[in-house]
Amino acid sequence: MPRRSFSGTLAASVFSCAVLLAVWQAAAAAAGSPLVLPSPLDTCRALAVFVRERSFWLHVGSTALRSVCAFAFAVCAGFIAGLLSALHPRVHTFMQFPLALIRCTPVVSFILAAIFWFGSSAVPVFAAFIMCLPVMTDAVYKGACSSDVRLLEMARVYGLSPARIVRCIRVPSALPYVLAGMLSCFGLSWKVCAAGEVLTLPKWGTGTLLQGAKVHLNTDQVFAVTLVIAAASFTAERLLWGVFSLWRARRGS
Repeated sequence: MPRRSFSGTLAASVFSCAVLLAVWQAAAAAAGSPLVLPSPLDTCRALAVFVRERSFWLHVGSTALRSVCAFAFAVCAGFIAGLLSALHPRVHTFMQFPLALIRCTPVVSFILAAIFWFGSSAVPVFAAFIMCLPVMTDAVYKGACSSDVRLLEMARVYGLSPARIVRCIRVPSALPYVLAGMLSCFGLSWKVCAAGEVLTLPKWGTGTLLQGAKVHLNTDQVFAVTLVIAAASFTAERLLWGVFSLWRARRGS
């Protein structure tokens, strides 16, 4: 049964990719110009040229490093802010307006403002951190608030210290929410970092490649780099999910 289920899932995924490729090819044929919309074959040719260049992987690695840094900062800061918000209602009230302001502000505004504060390499990290912070904070807050009230009351009756209540009850209750928030932040950090690089043009970064390809009207290269960013983000998310799944399986056993 699990084998049939896996086969069915794989077949559905392959069929979905085939349909998307067919639609892409049909749209490219209708456009009639690779400058407007390159075909999948044109994009693959541009990608084949890129992957043979050492500098291309330096660009990809730089974006990956910035994304991981922004992700790590957002997870640490969001965990602290979310936990404090759950423990102290006044902190939650205080945090509501700044986080709502971040959610409502376009990411390009943070990027353009940060250009005056940081170097071109740091701006994408800052922008990704700012955009991921509300996601992580909300995830931790909701998770910590989902703790069983009866367990909390029992812990107080038995005289457990606040630190032990947080460690033994609040944090375990928040873990599923934290993991979901981390997955969301990880994918978001890749997108925001790439967008930040397009505007700030650091020496190394996939956003720099995208801007260069756009300026020279190489639409096939724009699509090729975009595919690499999407594939790298997807692969990294799957690896992170695999690590979480393995950790939870070992923790359960």
